[in-house]
Formats: sequence, C-alpha cells, structure tokens
Amino acid sequence: MKPDTCVSIVYAAIASITAKSAYGMEEINADVNASFLSKKMTGVRRSAAILSDMLFGSKAERAPKRFQLAVVGLGRTGSTSFHSALKELGYTPVHDDEAMEVADLLDAMTKDGASYGAIAAAFGRRGFDAAFLTTHRFVEWVASAPDVKVVLTVRDKKKWARSWLTVAPAAFLCEQRPFRWIESMRTLAAYNREVMLNVPTGGRPELYQDLPTLEAGYDAWVDFVRKTVPKERLLEFDVRQGWTPLCKFLGKDEPPKEKPFPHINDGKVVDATVKALVLITWIWPILFALPLFIIWSCVASNRYRKQVADTSKKDS
Repeated sequence: MKPDTCVSIVYAAIASITAKSAYGMEEINADVNASFLSKKMTGVRRSAAILSDMLFGSKAERAPKRFQLAVVGLGRTGSTSFHSALKELGYTPVHDDEAMEVADLLDAMTKDGASYGAIAAAFGRRGFDAAFLTTHRFVEWVASAPDVKVVLTVRDKKKWARSWLTVAPAAFLCEQRPFRWIESMRTLAAYNREVMLNVPTGGRPELYQDLPTLEAGYDAWVDFVRKTVPKERLLEFDVRQGWTPLCKFLGKDEPPKEKPFPHINDGKVVDATVKALVLITWIWPILFALPLFIIWSCVASNRYRKQVADTSKKDS
C-alpha cells in the first residue's frame, strides 16, 4: 500500500468518526424507548460529534434574532428534551450542542463586571433567541429584563441528584489532557466549573459527588430562581407535562397530536457520552499516535517491498 493511500485512509477514518452536519454538530439523540444498545451507541456517537466540534469548530450561518427566552433549570432536568421541544416551536436555543460556538460569551459571563444585557444581545446577533444558562448573575439579569421569559425545568430532587452523578465527571474535562490543549475548551473552563461544580453543590464543589449536598444544592438553586424572577415571567416546568402549559406560557400554538413532546437521551445515553469523553483523557496518547503508526507502517512496508524487489533483480 502506498504512503499517500495510507494517509487517505487515516483522514477518511477521522472524518467518518467526527462527521458533522452542515449546520453545526449533528443532533444525535435516542428516544427513551430505544434499546439499551442503541442508547449506548448514541452516547458514543454524541461524544465523537462533541470531539469534532472541539477540534474543528462549528459555526452555522443564522439570521440575527432578539434574545427572548432563558431556561434556567439545572442539567439533567429534561433539558435535552426541552431543547428539542423549543426547536420544534421555532426557537434557536443555546444548549450543549451549541456551546462551542459561543464559548467566548459563556466565558465572558464569568468575568467581574460582565454586562449580561450585552452578552444577551451578542447571542441574538449570532442567531440565538434562547439559552440554557445557570449562573446566579444571569438569573439576576433576566429578572430585570422585562422582555425575557424564564423557564425553570424541574424534577424530583433525589432522582435529579442520582442522575447528576452520571455527568459529574465531565466537570473536569476542560482542564484535563488532551482537552485543555483545545482553545475552545480552555475558554469554557471557568464557566464549566461554575455550572457543574459551584451551582449544583451550593458553593461546595469539593462535595460534587455527595448526594445530600447535591440535593441541598438543587433546592437552593430552585429557591433562588423562585425568589429572584417575577412570578408573571416564570414557568416551572416538568417535561412530563407536555406541550400545553409550555405553549400557553410562550404564546405558541401547540404542535399537532402526531408530534408528541420529545423524550430523548435518558441516563444511559448521557452515561455513555461522558464515559467515552473521560476515556479519552486516559488513552489520548494512543489516539494521537495511532494515525502516525499507520502511516509509518505503510511507509516501512513499502520500503521493505522495494528492497525485496531490488534484491530479486540483482539475483536474477
């Protein structure tokens, strides 16, 4: 096999693993009723798509919009299903899939003296009219922004705490090799610490895997949002409630009956996604070296065959 053929094979393999749609990271999800294997495979595919965005970036072309909706429920409260529901209703929200596109804005939110009105306007200029954001200062800002509606996604706190443990290891990805060598991940590190360590634990990040601490942190966050955001602009929403209360609050028509409220990416999908990304922090030297080893092997094999051919010619 020729060396250039080997290079083509390596690039083709990388491209197939990290394939993205033309509109940013492909929305790779699994329905809650999918098989166990399907959910696990979906999780692995999502981790590959996330890695692709880290390495190659993803900035879709979007028309500017006015920022008008803040989703302030903690992760693992049905946020991925809710994200899909908002898209069905015509919104363009910032969630996990879009984080790399707005890493600089998320980082700006962690800075002292940040202007949240300016940050929200920047979201709008990039074509986003809604965002899933869970920092105290952002909630305080939306409370004072009369044109922004607020949704607090909720679930049973004990179930939430157990579910949160599946994503907790991802809190440190931005600071671990090889991810810390990627600019967008370094940019996200401060925001990631805030929303994955400080907020869920009520300011006790060292106890990020302690269930009672997480349950207390969940209660503290929900109480903070309730006390801060005016009641007339706040909807507490459980994704099991379906379209009716959400559409009434947003002033939207309900989708037809054949469009049920999304229920996607349960704990098995998330667990597989996080474990695949964490695994990379352990085996990254192999991943980096493998393409080089394949190319070297092809070159060495090609040289060996040439030497054998030359020797045969001399002998004859």
